[in-house]
Amino acid sequence: MWITTTMRYITRHRRFVFLGLLMLIFSCAKMTEEKRAKYAIEYYQEGMTAYANRDYSKAIEKLKEALKYLENLTPEQIKDAKYAIAESYYMKKDYINAIVYLEDFLFYYPDIPETQKAYFMLVDSYMKVAPDPYRDQTYTLKAIDKAKDFLSKFPQSPYADRVRNIIEDAQKKLATHEYLIGRFYEDFGYYYSASLRYRDLLINYPDQISDAEVSFRYIKSLLLVRLQAKRQEEKYRNWIEEAKKHLKEAKTEDDKRAIQKRIAFLEGEIERWRRIADESYQEGLKNMEKYKSVYGENSYYRELKKYVKR
Repeated sequence: MWITTTMRYITRHRRFVFLGLLMLIFSCAKMTEEKRAKYAIEYYQEGMTAYANRDYSKAIEKLKEALKYLENLTPEQIKDAKYAIAESYYMKKDYINAIVYLEDFLFYYPDIPETQKAYFMLVDSYMKVAPDPYRDQTYTLKAIDKAKDFLSKFPQSPYADRVRNIIEDAQKKLATHEYLIGRFYEDFGYYYSASLRYRDLLINYPDQISDAEVSFRYIKSLLLVRLQAKRQEEKYRNWIEEAKKHLKEAKTEDDKRAIQKRIAFLEGEIERWRRIADESYQEGLKNMEKYKSVYGENSYYRELKKYVKR
């Protein structure tokens, strides 16, 4: 009987303890939710006030904290916080982070009043992070792609003219980049590669270059491809001589066949470069006549005549 009574007491006591624990847990949970809601509103208000006062660093800090409790914010508040963070980074000239947050904003809000300005800031940010023409132009190309997409979506936007100016600046930078690569090839005697770069410049960037100068460099490179071809032939001839020595020393038929294939390949490269040189030279002569008809016998043309004689 005593044991039964004791067990009933323990069971009843355990129930009270369990119920007490549940009440404590729910109470803590309730307090936590209340605090989360409080923090969300406080951080949001502090962040938006800082944003309005152009304290962009503080705005970013507080609004990021607010978004940690976004379940306690309204959809409108979430949208405003995301936009304010993105624009704050842009205004701080932290364009890398601006790109990240603007891309995110535009993904979730592709068609609201703030979209056009956000998209303009994105285009401009890509252009701002693009390096000088001496380096890789991936971001410049990205800026152009985004700018064209902007104009296709918002042709009547108040930002349209500024976006067109960005495209023009980007095109100039790309043209300068291609020109510098062409000059590098030309200065180091890689005339065939230089001619290809200058040709692309003339075709793709006619409004961003000096046609008289680039056409001169294009024709000059075409005329001098034969010098590069001669160097290539000398290099291949040396390799062929080395391969022939190895051929005499080869011990198996497989080794001999492999070396013979290499010699045949190198001889084929010599013929290819001879053909490239001849075709380039003829193309250069033809373009010289066109150049003369457009620009007359200017200083560039007189210099080209020297390369014909070389």
